Amino acid sequence: MPKLSLSLRHSIPIMLFSFGGVFGLIFFQLEVQIAWTRAESRIEQQAKFIGGQTAGLIEYQYRQNNPRGATLAIHRLANAPTLDLVLLVDKNNRVIETTRLQFYEEQISDIVEPSIDSQVQAVRQNQSSQTILTEDRKNIWAFYPVGLGGSAGEILPSQVGVLLLKYDLDWLKQQAYIDAVRQSLTYSAFLSCLCLLFWLFFSILVVSPLRKLTNAAINIGRGHLDTRIHIKSHNEIGILSRSFNQMVEQLQDSLIALEKNNEILEQRVQKRTHELEIAKDKAEVANKAKSQFIANMNHELRSPLNAILGFTQIMTRSQTLPTEHQENVGIINRSGEHLLTLVNNVLDLSKIEAGRITLNEKNFDFYRLLSDIEDMLHFKAEAKSLQLLVEYTADVPQYIRTDEVKLRQVLINLINNAIKFTEEGGISVRVGSNSPNSNSIKIICEVEDTGAGIAPEELDRLFEAFIQTEAGKQAQEGTGLGLSISRKFVQLMGGDIHVTSQINKGTIFRFDIEATIVKENEVNAQTPKRRVIALEVNQPTYRILVVDDKPLNCKLLIKLLAPLGFEVKEANNGQEAVKIWDRWQPHLIWMDMRMPVMDGYEATQQIKATTKGQATTIIALTASGLEEEKAVTLSAGCDDFMRKPFREEDIFQKMEEYLGVRYVYEKIESTPVGEEENEESIREKVSVLSQELQEPLKEALLTGSLERIARSISAIDREDSSLAAAIQKYCDRFEYQKILNWLTD
Repeated sequence: MPKLSLSLRHSIPIMLFSFGGVFGLIFFQLEVQIAWTRAESRIEQQAKFIGGQTAGLIEYQYRQNNPRGATLAIHRLANAPTLDLVLLVDKNNRVIETTRLQFYEEQISDIVEPSIDSQVQAVRQNQSSQTILTEDRKNIWAFYPVGLGGSAGEILPSQVGVLLLKYDLDWLKQQAYIDAVRQSLTYSAFLSCLCLLFWLFFSILVVSPLRKLTNAAINIGRGHLDTRIHIKSHNEIGILSRSFNQMVEQLQDSLIALEKNNEILEQRVQKRTHELEIAKDKAEVANKAKSQFIANMNHELRSPLNAILGFTQIMTRSQTLPTEHQENVGIINRSGEHLLTLVNNVLDLSKIEAGRITLNEKNFDFYRLLSDIEDMLHFKAEAKSLQLLVEYTADVPQYIRTDEVKLRQVLINLINNAIKFTEEGGISVRVGSNSPNSNSIKIICEVEDTGAGIAPEELDRLFEAFIQTEAGKQAQEGTGLGLSISRKFVQLMGGDIHVTSQINKGTIFRFDIEATIVKENEVNAQTPKRRVIALEVNQPTYRILVVDDKPLNCKLLIKLLAPLGFEVKEANNGQEAVKIWDRWQPHLIWMDMRMPVMDGYEATQQIKATTKGQATTIIALTASGLEEEKAVTLSAGCDDFMRKPFREEDIFQKMEEYLGVRYVYEKIESTPVGEEENEESIREKVSVLSQELQEPLKEALLTGSLERIARSISAIDREDSSLAAAIQKYCDRFEYQKILNWLTD
């Protein structure tokens, strides 16, 4: 409901006239009541006077035996203005004289109300006069006993009648009402004049100055600061007007000063903006240089690592390599794996900072993931006499969809840290969830240890890159990237990670992620990997071109593919690759993208620009770890994309996908391990493996790196294919702890 808004010039007179009207109405009501009361009192006195005289006169006439004189006395009352009716009744209550002939000889009970009739009887009986006002206050009745039939000198008459006089008050009350109206109008006119005078006085002294103040305030609000108020008064309004003028002057001075400051500030802002633009350009150049540097370093590091890891695996196949050299090769392989992990961590961090990392969601068995991690790290905890306990509540779903690799890495990082900095006690991993909303759920994980704890001043910077706690510095392990990357991964999965710690009591890391509940039949079952040992017969001779400016990378692929029956050629740059392709027409090209003379992008575009080039499959083989590199290579015309260092099964899988190559695999019996070869025999075979094969496998199982596990099994396969197949089956079932137990027996 809109509010009624009235100005003072209207509200004050409305209030005054409203007050006057209400007061006048009350005065009018009181005046009417007083006038009516006066009229009733006057009529009552008149009734007593006239009634008494008339009753005496009638009684006298009857004593003189002159009824005619009584009749004349009653008829003289007929012209009285307020006397409505006169009745004279005998002892039998019969009307014997009246001012209205229609009531003559009638019974009094037929003429008046019962209350009046009963009053007649009471007056006759009591021999006393009576005056009453009717309940509706419209009439006054006067009753007088009258002696009838008495003779002169007789004290008590033989018959007693009653004289009734009825007075009508309506006419008097109308006159009283008219008089009250006249009095009220006179008073109202007088009061209205007073209100008008008061309003004029108030308007001159208050309303008019306030209106000037209001108009001035409106003008000032519109920006007219030269507005002033001229009120020559010494009351509060005059003081207010002068204060108002002073305020406007101060405001005007302040605005002038503000405009000057704004001009100065604008100049400063322009200067700072220019400086920021320069700084922004420098930062963009630096960031671009950083990204380019990371990409270059990633490529330069992965390329030799690809050769190191690949050739160390090939060297372990050699039966003639001395034991001492095999140990050295094992050390080289493990060091290369560690260096690859560090490179991946740095690359992950750089991609996170650049906002380039994305989620790779898949459906998986969450219970199995937790069990695998427990099996993987249980031995590492037992080596320090620590207890590792992994538990989850009943409301945690078994099958979920999220980024399994990143979730596994976060859990492994946190548990590894807990084991690293705990000397006694144990580590508890607790997993729970909130109530699911439809298929969405929030997974909540806690990793608690009884280690040395973290100082309060170190907690704020704990998740910064390359920051280590004092305990970490003393241990001289790690790079300070694990927690930073873990937090970024958790945030990417829709949650966050927090830490609480007490010195010498332990630390609790708590994080939550968002996931989707899926059904069991939506989870892909893992199939064991089989080793390729040859090509099936009755296939064409597949021509494979390997293009890389690093000769070692070319030789690695040649040694991997040529023994199986592929015809392989190599090119050192894109220009050579185009020439060889033109005259040799290979079925598939493994193309490095960053090379001198002509890079892989241009070479791919030239080949794919021809009709026959469309029939050649080109797969980019690059050391870049950046996700956007894949989109760039595919847009250049490549059919697929693979990163270095690669796994040999991935190489074979891509050629099977694009060329339809059929392989001969090493036979793996479908019967369960233990039917063909029991666990005891496998344990014995594992225990007699050389340290060069045992150590990489043990470290791979402890870290949980599927890539390193596959390489270790591949190295064992070159010495004992049946043992490698058996170990592969246990790994496929994530029974890492059993293999670790065999390695430590």
